[in-house]
Amino acid sequence: MREFFRRVARQISYRGRLLVSRIADYAELLLYPPRPAMGMIERRWTGGVPLDGAARVAVFMHYARTDSIAPYVRYHVHKLREAGFAVIFASNTSALSDQTVASLLPDVAIAFTRRNIGWDFAAYREAIALVPSLEQREMLLITNDSVFGPLYDLEPLIARANPDEADIWGSTDSWERHYHLQSFFLIFHHAALRSDAFRRFWNGVRCFRRKHWIIEKYEIGLTRTLQSQGLRCKALFPYNTVTETFMRSHTPRPTPVKADRTSPAGYAQMLASRVKASVPINQTHFFWYELTVSLGFPFIKRELLQKNPANIPNVGDWERVVSEVSAYDTNLIREHLSAR
Repeated sequence: MREFFRRVARQISYRGRLLVSRIADYAELLLYPPRPAMGMIERRWTGGVPLDGAARVAVFMHYARTDSIAPYVRYHVHKLREAGFAVIFASNTSALSDQTVASLLPDVAIAFTRRNIGWDFAAYREAIALVPSLEQREMLLITNDSVFGPLYDLEPLIARANPDEADIWGSTDSWERHYHLQSFFLIFHHAALRSDAFRRFWNGVRCFRRKHWIIEKYEIGLTRTLQSQGLRCKALFPYNTVTETFMRSHTPRPTPVKADRTSPAGYAQMLASRVKASVPINQTHFFWYELTVSLGFPFIKRELLQKNPANIPNVGDWERVVSEVSAYDTNLIREHLSAR
């Protein structure tokens, strides 16, 4: 009975916090109407990679609290360059200095800093506007510093994003709230780039202050908007494939005894029950091991290793797991985590 009341109290507390958050979300719209996501660029540098004529363009969004670009970010940008992309480095850190940016310039076409307003999508919007004749490009990739990696060369992954199968490819998808491609790695092919739907979406991006609106209108809204206009959206690592991989590797207990969720067995039991009940969960967190070991997913979410918000019990094994499947220098991750 005591445990029952604890659960009720936790639910009441959670619902109360959610209500307060939603009130704040709508209060923002009344008090601070969002402005268009343009005109925020403060400084700009020209890099060593030509943007004119580049068939592949990538926008890499960055944020840091200080005048710094982490080594794992520099590595990621370099690997994009190796994959044939002309990179636009868009930073929401207005404090970046010439000295900090200088070593990045050989790997990018443009780098710029902007006011930290509007989150990732506002920075994407300003970077995309810098690409001349975008509709003539073969491919546009948008990505950001929310992931460590790539653990492998990107070319085989990009080759799988076949324009004959889909116009927009995400690395992963999600069924939370509504179906959508997760926005930390999105490839737009030529058909998408020349579509009215693509132009209207990005021209309409505004600088919301609260993350709720970014997720609702842009993280989720992008896929819904483009699909509604007939563009095909697919994931390279679909949610159903990932959960099926997990279920094949999970051996159900012969008895219905409920294990401690903090133990590996209890955690697997909890995940299996959610999958069977069709409860959507964030695959890049809960199934990071299957993605990395079984499916060759080239990224690990930074938030997972920094905060582990869902208290996933096997996250502490990340360095051993990465070292077993990849030549990626784990010092890039450890240095960043130790600096936090």
